[in-house]
This record gives sequence, C-alpha cells and structure tokens, in this order.
Amino acid sequence: MQGRPPVTPPLLQALRKAHRLSIGDWGRVAIGFRALQRAIRDVKDRPQGEFVTRADGSTTTADPGRLPEARAIALGVSRAAAYGPLHPTCLAQSLAIQRCLQDKGIEGGRIRVGVARQRGKFVAHAWVEFAGEVIGDDRASVDRYEPFDDMHVKPSGS
Repeated sequence: MQGRPPVTPPLLQALRKAHRLSIGDWGRVAIGFRALQRAIRDVKDRPQGEFVTRADGSTTTADPGRLPEARAIALGVSRAAAYGPLHPTCLAQSLAIQRCLQDKGIEGGRIRVGVARQRGKFVAHAWVEFAGEVIGDDRASVDRYEPFDDMHVKPSGS
C-alpha cells in the first residue's frame, strides 16, 4: 500500500521514547513524580495567597556550572507531569522542580510568575529559572508572559 506512513498513536510514541530512557532518567522521573504528588497536595491544601510574598531582594545565586544537572532534574519532573496520571498545574510543577533542586543541594532556582492577556482575559503562568535560563518549560511559551519582579513564591512550610 502506498501513500502516507501509518499514524502512530501518542501512547505508542511515548512508549518508544520511554524505552530509550536511561536508568538515571527513570530515577529522575520517579523523583519528579513524588515531588509532583507533594506539590499538588500543597497547592490544594494551602490557603489562597499563602504561596506568594513580596521579594525582599535577597536571592541565592545559581551556579551556572550546575545548569546541566538542574535541566536534567527539571526534565524528569516535566516527563512525570506530561506522561503520568497527575496533570499538575504550572505552579505545582514549578514547586516540584524547585523542591527537587533543593533536595539535591542545588540553590538559586527561582519560581517566576507572570501574566498575559489572552482573548481579553488575564491568565497567569509559573515557571522556574536557574542561572538566567528557563528550566522545565519552553522559553517561547514563557516569553508570552510579563513576570512579576517583586513577587517570591514561598516553599511549603514557610
């Protein structure tokens, strides 16, 4: 039969990609999944408005040498979010990435929140920046939002 190649269902494509993951990649996905579970619970259980505070200007400087490790951690969380059953919000995913970075002793990751107008309505988005780079999200997607420079997202327990 000639013509177009058969259409591969998205699940089959995901399984093919999953088959190529290393043991370390699978470990980061598992850690990301657990972090997402906790972050989703935190977002659900914490009162509205408790996540943010005015930034006090004190930020931990990110070590650019740890950027590849930070990207790998964020990718593990992103894979767990994309292919797992949880379907987290962008805030929960950002909290999970931040928590995983901190658990690995990687300081300087910053959760950013921005707003945009889409079809006449304000929409918000959260993402993580590390050493000036967006991790765990697409830079082109993030660039559509105007970030709040004076806002800080508090980790749980603060």
